[in-house]
Amino acid sequence: MGALYVHSRPRQKNRSPFFFSWTLSSGVWMFIIYEIAVLRLLEITQLENFAFLLLLTCTCYSFYKMKAIADFELAIGSSKGKEYSPVLTSDSQYCQICQIEVNDRFFHSIWWDCCVLRQNYLYFLTGLVFATATILFANNLALTTVCQPFLLYGVILLPENCKDVYFEFQLAISFVSCTYGLGYLCIIALVLIRQLFVYIPKFIAPDLRKLVNIDV
Repeated sequence: MGALYVHSRPRQKNRSPFFFSWTLSSGVWMFIIYEIAVLRLLEITQLENFAFLLLLTCTCYSFYKMKAIADFELAIGSSKGKEYSPVLTSDSQYCQICQIEVNDRFFHSIWWDCCVLRQNYLYFLTGLVFATATILFANNLALTTVCQPFLLYGVILLPENCKDVYFEFQLAISFVSCTYGLGYLCIIALVLIRQLFVYIPKFIAPDLRKLVNIDV
């Protein structure tokens, strides 16, 4: 429902922290449930937990840098409006949500309540990749803990029978948190697919043009 609202909402509105707060609160609650409910079952090794924390740290750092750069670009002007631009270039575009003209703008991310520009796009893309890896890894650890797993290949386990989650609250809330995480993962996957076909070619186009000019 939230994704449909984001897709259909009017595009000419001021910035709203609603979806940004939703993203942060979702991540915090899933982390708390993982640390309190899943780790208490004592089936996850220290190495697996360290790998999860490392992926989570990389995800948080990437998105923090992305938002910090975007907020800096937004704050360097004293007024907002179509007449304002930090540096007037041919790549300047007006963001109807931020109500400011910014340089090298790709799109506005409602989930992070900021513009994604050329300056912070690499952090945004890296954050998406790390977020995908973090959710997949954490969900697999949690589901193979609360459910009966089977050996897929080598040391890789996958959940098979989850009937026990109906009889114990701790297992049930962990299972629901994993389901919610998989829903978020679907949204991230759609965003990644869009980046692959739309914005990654736009991001690397200047470098390709320079390479072609050098070869010529």
